[in-house]
Amino acid sequence: MTLLAAYDRARAALVEAREVKDVLEIHLQLDHVKLHARNVQDRAVLIEATVLQMEAERRLGGMLRDLQDAGLLGTGAGRRKKDETRATLEEIGVKKKMSSKAQKAAGLDSAEFKALCEAVREKIRSGRAILVDPVDDSGIIQGARAIMSGRVEPDDSLDYFPTPPWATRALVEQVLTHLKIDAQRYSAREPACGEGHIAEVLGEYFAEVFASDIFNYGYGELADFLNEHTSQTADFFVTNPPFDEKAEAFLARMLQLARVGVAMFVRLQWLEGGGRYENIYSKTPPTCVAFFSERVNLCKGRWDPDGTTATAYVWLVWLRGRRIQPPFWIPPVCRETLTRPDDAERFTTHPVTRRSEAA
Repeated sequence: MTLLAAYDRARAALVEAREVKDVLEIHLQLDHVKLHARNVQDRAVLIEATVLQMEAERRLGGMLRDLQDAGLLGTGAGRRKKDETRATLEEIGVKKKMSSKAQKAAGLDSAEFKALCEAVREKIRSGRAILVDPVDDSGIIQGARAIMSGRVEPDDSLDYFPTPPWATRALVEQVLTHLKIDAQRYSAREPACGEGHIAEVLGEYFAEVFASDIFNYGYGELADFLNEHTSQTADFFVTNPPFDEKAEAFLARMLQLARVGVAMFVRLQWLEGGGRYENIYSKTPPTCVAFFSERVNLCKGRWDPDGTTATAYVWLVWLRGRRIQPPFWIPPVCRETLTRPDDAERFTTHPVTRRSEAA
C-alpha cells in the first residue's frame, strides 16, 4: 500500500466511522501517514493528512459532546465512584488532552474550521515556523492556535523510534551468546517492524524472519498484532514495542506465541512501576535484563547515525524453561564494533534497504 493509498483509506474510513474507537484508530493511522510523508518529503500528502486528522478530531469532539448530552459520558469531576451508567474518557480510550483539543475543534462553526484548515495548509506549504496571528485577516479565531500548531508539528504520541542496527546486533552477539542461544537455529518475528530497522538485522542471524506492522511502512506485512485472527508463531519474538499499555499487551501476546523466547528493547524506566510489577514481573520476570553500558541513540521517525540521547535502554529477554539469570552488561564497545560500513546508507532510507537490494 502506497503512502497516498494509506491516506485514501483513512479518508474513506472516516466517512464511515460511527464510533469513538474507529475515529481514534483513524487518527493514529494518520499519525503514521504524516510521519512517513515527512520522511519521504511528500509535502502534498503531509498537508492533506494533517487536515484530515483535524477533521477526525472535530468528528471526535462531536461524538464526545453527543455522549455527554445523552448522559453516557461523565465529565470527570462530577462522576460518582459507583456511577456505572456513564463511562469515563479513560474507559473509551480518549486522553484528556485529546478530548479538550477535539471539543475545541467541534466548537468551531463551519467557516471558522475551514479557515483554520486553510491556515494550516498554508503553513505547511510555505514551511513557516510561526503562525499568523489568530485574530488577523485570515479569520482564525483566538483559541484555535493550539489546534493549529499541535497538528503541524510532530505528535509526541506517535511512538515510532527506530532502533539503531548496532543495538540489535548487540542483542544477538552479546546477550543471546551470553545465554548460549544460537540464532541460526531459530526463526524470529518482529511484530512492530516499522521500516525494518530491527527485522533487517535479525535477518543477518536468524534462519527465518517474519516482519509486520499495523501501518505499512513499505517493509513488512500489514497486520495488527494485537487483533490478528490467525496466530503467527515463531521461535523468537524480537521488537521495540509501542509505548504505554500497548507494550504490556505486546509482551503478553508474544509470550503466548513464542516457542523459545522473547526479547524487547525498552527504556530503562520500563523496569519501574507498581502496576507493571503486578502485571509482569511478579508473574513472569525476564530471564535476563541486559543493560547497555553506552547510550543508544534513538530519534523520532528515523535513525541518525551521529545522534545522541540522555535516555537509557535495555534488552529484556524471556526464555521458556530457563531460570532467571543475573543482570548482564552489554560492553561499551558495541556502537563502534557492531556498526557496519554500509549501515548509514542502508538504514537511513525509508524503508531500510534490504540486503538483497544492496548487494
